[in-house]
Amino acid sequence: MRIPAIILGCLILAGCGGYTTTKRETGYKGKAKVDAYLAATRFLERFGYAVESKPGWPDLEQDVSMLFVPAEVISTEAYIREVDQWVAGGGHLLCLVEWGESYRDEWSPFAGFRSGEEGDVPEALHGWLEGAGVELSSAAASDKFSEDKLNYHNKTYEIFAESHARLKADGKDRIFDQVRYGDGLITVMTDARPFRNRHIGEHDHAELLLDLVNASPYRGKVVIVRDAAISLWSLVWHHGSAVVIGILAVTLFWLWKNMPRFGPLRREESRTTARDYDHHLEALGDFQWRLDKGAAMLRPLRDSVLERAQRMSASGHRDGDLFEWVAQRAGITRDRAERAMTHDRPPDPASFARLIADLQKIHLSLT
Repeated sequence: MRIPAIILGCLILAGCGGYTTTKRETGYKGKAKVDAYLAATRFLERFGYAVESKPGWPDLEQDVSMLFVPAEVISTEAYIREVDQWVAGGGHLLCLVEWGESYRDEWSPFAGFRSGEEGDVPEALHGWLEGAGVELSSAAASDKFSEDKLNYHNKTYEIFAESHARLKADGKDRIFDQVRYGDGLITVMTDARPFRNRHIGEHDHAELLLDLVNASPYRGKVVIVRDAAISLWSLVWHHGSAVVIGILAVTLFWLWKNMPRFGPLRREESRTTARDYDHHLEALGDFQWRLDKGAAMLRPLRDSVLERAQRMSASGHRDGDLFEWVAQRAGITRDRAERAMTHDRPPDPASFARLIADLQKIHLSLT
């Protein structure tokens, strides 16, 4: 009793020490939490640009002038071919190497942690950029490269960007590089945070974004791919819509064939006394078979056959062998007639059933 009282007293005393309220920033809510480029979208719309923010790979139509895309999205040769044709035709690609995906949480205590191959550029994209003249490399997780000034079109922008990846331009490490490709432009930034909601209002990030969009070879719609993840359903529908339609058609046909038809259900048959009588006879037959192999069940039928045979012989229809006479009337052999009238213990149920059948034929022939 003393120990619980001591523990209770300690808890009460521990609660008398007061508490400290600590406020911690956890990030945005609502649409800004889902779309890390919401502020950039509204900023460009204010300057008259049509901006479309998408969670997956877009259709690179003719009216798209600039594409913001995380590097991890361009992971297949099919995407490379599509981007290659679009950029060569005059499109402006802004490839964001790190922090490009919207789902990355900048307020997380593990935000600066880099695990495994996270942040690495897909091999297909790396080869394509190298062919276009962009030299991109990545460093160890603990080796970061940062820049606070960026020179672009004879103008210096104050920025802050930090990345494990780095670009080689004019023999120096950079976080930004831009090359011409066909009639279009390829721009690579190793850190996307200057254009994300949290940092676009700092330094000259917004001005740099606007000048990059203005540098596009032609004016049109700006598309921002905010996530690398593509839903499985979108992927399947995009590449195999005919197969999906076929599977749905087969499923509907199978349901139509196997589902019960509409209408009133069949009434369950009520339990009848005849059914009970059948069960009683079945149980009685089983008992007799185990008792004497059915000899007791054969006796009444044989007695009835003998009675009818004697009555008919008395009227002058018998002229010799009884078994031969009943066999001829029943249409069976004499041996079967004799066995039906004399065999007492059939060895198995099948033999018993044949004896009963022969006795019934003889019995019916004597009517």
